Amino acid sequence: MERIDFHADDYALTENSDNDIIALCKKGKLDSISVIPNLKIFDSAAKKFLAAKKSFPKEVKVSVHLNVMEGKCLSDKAALPDLADSDGYFDTSWGKLFLASLNPLKRNKIRLQLKAEIIAQIKRSIDSGLCDAAALRLDSHQHPHMIPVFFDALSDALTELRITPEYVRNSRDPISCYLFVPALWKYFSPANIVKCLILNHFARRVERWQKKNGLGQNLLCGVFFSGFMGAERVQTALPNFTKKCQRRGATLELLFHPGTVISAELTDEFTKPGFNEFHLSPGRKMERDALEKIAPQGE
Repeated sequence: MERIDFHADDYALTENSDNDIIALCKKGKLDSISVIPNLKIFDSAAKKFLAAKKSFPKEVKVSVHLNVMEGKCLSDKAALPDLADSDGYFDTSWGKLFLASLNPLKRNKIRLQLKAEIIAQIKRSIDSGLCDAAALRLDSHQHPHMIPVFFDALSDALTELRITPEYVRNSRDPISCYLFVPALWKYFSPANIVKCLILNHFARRVERWQKKNGLGQNLLCGVFFSGFMGAERVQTALPNFTKKCQRRGATLELLFHPGTVISAELTDEFTKPGFNEFHLSPGRKMERDALEKIAPQGE
């Protein structure tokens, strides 16, 4: 296995959440983070992170956390009739994007809209100084980049920008790493098992694209325990992940959401009840505590 990457999603979500993530960076507990490009806090969050970098004991890589699930679009809202409402707020969903992938009458239309927004979000992230076009890293908020129509749009955007990324997350979270571990059975969630099965199905296509473009392979631990990546759970599953990554020559990304959100921070940008419950979940503190316990101390 090349390495284990301790990663935090959702930087530039809210101020309190960002403070938690930066505190972990200062302790050397994170190898990488993902930054959300389209929320109101982005500019101040970027300045805060760049100012704090000098106090990090090691480099923290930054990925663009492409987001079409919450907040406002960055591209022209009039050009995104299937993704955003009249005020520019995203009103699409995983289900809508999945169905668009299957609908030949809508697929190309949605693909073009996604491409425009992906380009806008990548450009903003690069222009802020957080991300480097020469070593671009990409993933997405709630993993919609794994859906074929979104992934095709992402590929189109990279071609237009003439960027070969350093890393594109493959959200393959192998169920076999948990299934034969009795100590983990009490943590099984039917909803998360279904998520893994869907993402793992799409993962084959992403892997072919990674190989074609000379990108390294990765596995992900973070969907099966989504929102509750506790230290004991991760440590119990880790030996199986290590063996599987060694066989594949793959990197392991341990995906956490360690930033605590305060309810007062959920303003007009946060309009989806299910998402808000995830943002306010006590599992975020569990995940921050897990990083404190199991992530190596940075040097």
